Amino acid sequence: MYKFLKYTAIAVLIFWLFLIILFRPSHDRDWELGQEKLPHIEFSDGKIIVKNFRNFDWLEEGEAVTNYETRIFNEDDLNSVDVFISHFSDFEGLAHIFISFGFKDNEHLVVSLETRREKNEEFSPLLGILRQYEIIYVVGSESDIVGLRTDVRRERVYLYDTKATPKQARDLFKVLAVDINDVYNKPRIYNTLTNNCTNGITRRVEDVTDIDFPLSWKTILPGYFDEVLYKMKIIDTSSDFTEVKNRHLIDNDKVDKNSPDYSLELRRF
Repeated sequence: MYKFLKYTAIAVLIFWLFLIILFRPSHDRDWELGQEKLPHIEFSDGKIIVKNFRNFDWLEEGEAVTNYETRIFNEDDLNSVDVFISHFSDFEGLAHIFISFGFKDNEHLVVSLETRREKNEEFSPLLGILRQYEIIYVVGSESDIVGLRTDVRRERVYLYDTKATPKQARDLFKVLAVDINDVYNKPRIYNTLTNNCTNGITRRVEDVTDIDFPLSWKTILPGYFDEVLYKMKIIDTSSDFTEVKNRHLIDNDKVDKNSPDYSLELRRF
């Protein structure tokens, strides 16, 4: 048994080293639509300057009117953080988590950690463990990033407003901006288990607050993460979890990504 475990460990190590050598992260690939450009964030005199802010008008899956912008926000106007959980699979545990920073006058900035895929490359949780994808932080508008999911893909999307204070929201944005700029400067590898859309954000929440997320299967599977947020009282707990969850489900038939009031429509709980 000892020899078996020893040789198994050696084989796993050799296989992992092979993957590291075989797949080295790069910014220079033929990327799929919406992932061609990496965002970069600067802070200057109380202003947040976001370059390559994505504001696409998605016509259908794989087709959009493309638009990368430079957006400027007032840092002092940043006052909230909302969590989106978008279910894209029949398996409840598979979902995508991303967050939206709220500013005064109903402005929003979405940050979404995703796999950066080449054209015609599909996402696979298994391949995500085997170093097959780079990371991209998509920073953009709700009409783009959320609208793609509610209006085009028709996914089941939940929106939870958190209890973060304005200071906590600003602190979280600043540490995420460091990660966003790090990826801009040097490509990094995505990992389904250790560096994904959930823990890439929760680690930063832990850095700037007293929150300590538990390690459980519900924190590993993003589709169940709203239960964790509920039990930790980070989101609405005014009624039982099932009722809260149902109340925060976005009705795709009652929102329109092309409406100037789209962000308000999303928040009609």
